[in-house]
Amino acid sequence: MTKDVFPLEAAAGDVLIREGDRGDLFYVIVEGEVEITRAGTLVSEQGPGAYVGEIALLRDVPRTASVIAKTPLRLLALEREPFLLAVTGHPGSHEAASAVTSARMG
Repeated sequence: MTKDVFPLEAAAGDVLIREGDRGDLFYVIVEGEVEITRAGTLVSEQGPGAYVGEIALLRDVPRTASVIAKTPLRLLALEREPFLLAVTGHPGSHEAASAVTSARMG
């Protein structure tokens, strides 16, 4: 694990990502569950192994949804620059990331 990836914890009810904010981190859920809302409407719930925060980083747009801890969370976070380097530095991973962001936004 590089120094760019770091562990985080959040309590139930904490807002991890707020819709409309600038994106600076990508998160992988290690333990716990989150609720993802867009314009106040529940879009999905995610748990261990899921990830959030990629759309704002990949598309350089404000956060497209809010992510709220449904339970206590253990997360791994990756800062913007190393995330972009890892994802866009290889053509196959860049195509896969583009497909995921398109699916999640559509």
